[in-house]
Amino acid sequence: MPRPRSSSRLRRLIPAVAAAAGLVLLAGCTSAPAPAAETSHKGKFVIGFEQPLGGQAWRETGLAALQALANRPEYRDKVELKIVRTSDNNAAAQNAAMQNLIAQGVDAILFDPASSSGADAAIKRAQAQGIKVMANGGPYDNPGVYIVSTDWGHAGLTGAKWLLAHLGANKKVAVLEGLKGVPLNDGSMPGVVKALKDGGAQIVAQSTNGWNEATAQQNMASILRSNPDVGGVYSFLTGGQGVPAAFDSAGLKFVPTVGGSGYNGEACTLVKDAPKGLTGDMVFGQPAIYAKGLEQMVKLLEGQKIPKAQYFPPLEITDQNAKQYCLPSEAANFQLGYDFPGLKLSLSEVKKYYQG
Repeated sequence: MPRPRSSSRLRRLIPAVAAAAGLVLLAGCTSAPAPAAETSHKGKFVIGFEQPLGGQAWRETGLAALQALANRPEYRDKVELKIVRTSDNNAAAQNAAMQNLIAQGVDAILFDPASSSGADAAIKRAQAQGIKVMANGGPYDNPGVYIVSTDWGHAGLTGAKWLLAHLGANKKVAVLEGLKGVPLNDGSMPGVVKALKDGGAQIVAQSTNGWNEATAQQNMASILRSNPDVGGVYSFLTGGQGVPAAFDSAGLKFVPTVGGSGYNGEACTLVKDAPKGLTGDMVFGQPAIYAKGLEQMVKLLEGQKIPKAQYFPPLEITDQNAKQYCLPSEAANFQLGYDFPGLKLSLSEVKKYYQG
C-alpha cells in the first residue's frame, strides 16, 4: 500500500539544481492531478530508470514495455517513473545520471549496466540514503544490488550447442562477438568459444557484429572473402539478417547460423529463406525484462521479499518456430520480445510508447 512520506524523504524530493551534462530526462508516468494540499509525489513510489545506449531498438522496446506496465491501472496510481538516458555505453555518464536521480529524491533506481562496476559510487550513495538499486537487463558485480537479468551466459551457450548439433561434416566456424567492453558480451564469449572448441568446431575466423545487422553483414562478407568454405556461423546477439545477407550477396549456400538481435527481420528471414536451405537459431533476451524489473522493484518497495538475483532464460527463435514470431506488418528492425512471461503485455499496448 502507498505510504506517507517522512520529513527527511520530502527534503530529498527537492530537485537537484543542476542535472548531469548530456542527460535527457524523459517525461515520467502521470496520473490524475493530486489535491492542492498534497505534493506531486504523495502516495507514489518515485522510481528512476537509467538506460545507456539510448536509441538502440532493443532498449527502445524495453523502455516502451516498462512504460506500458507503469501505466496499467494497477501501477499508475502508485508509481512515477523518472527515465534518464545516456549515449553510448559510457559508465561514467551512467554513474553521473544515477547520482542525479539520487539528488532528485527517488525511492529506487533501476539501471541497465554499462559496465560491471562503473556505477559503484552512485550505488554507495544510494544505499547510504536507503534507496533500493536494481541492475535490470544485465548483471552487475556488487552484492548490495538486486539483479533482474536475462541469463546471458545461458543465451550464449544455447546458441553454441545448437550450432554444434547442426554442423555437418564441415566443422569450420566463423565467430562474431557483439560489442567488446560490455559485461554481457565479455562475460559470455569466453564460454561460447570454449564450448565450440570443446564440441569439435574449428574456429577459422573471428570478428565483431557491433550489435548491428549492417556491421554483421559487412564483417561476415569480409570473412567470406578469405574463408568462403565455412560450415557454420556463430554471431552473438545479432546477425540473423546480416549473416545470411552476406552469404546471399557472395553467391554462397547458406550454412547453419546463430544470431539473436531479436529483430522482426530475423524471424522473417528464417521464414523467407528456410525453403532455400537456411537453418538458424536466434537466441536473445526479451527487452521487456525492463518491465519485469519494475514489477519486482515495486514488490520490494511494498515490503515483499524478492530474490537478490533473478536470471531468466532467453527467447529462442529457430527456423522451426519462426512463423509464430514473424510480424509481416512490422518493420524489419522492430524488436521482438516486447512481452515477458507473466506480464501479458500486448503489441498494441507497448507500441503506444515505442519511439524506435
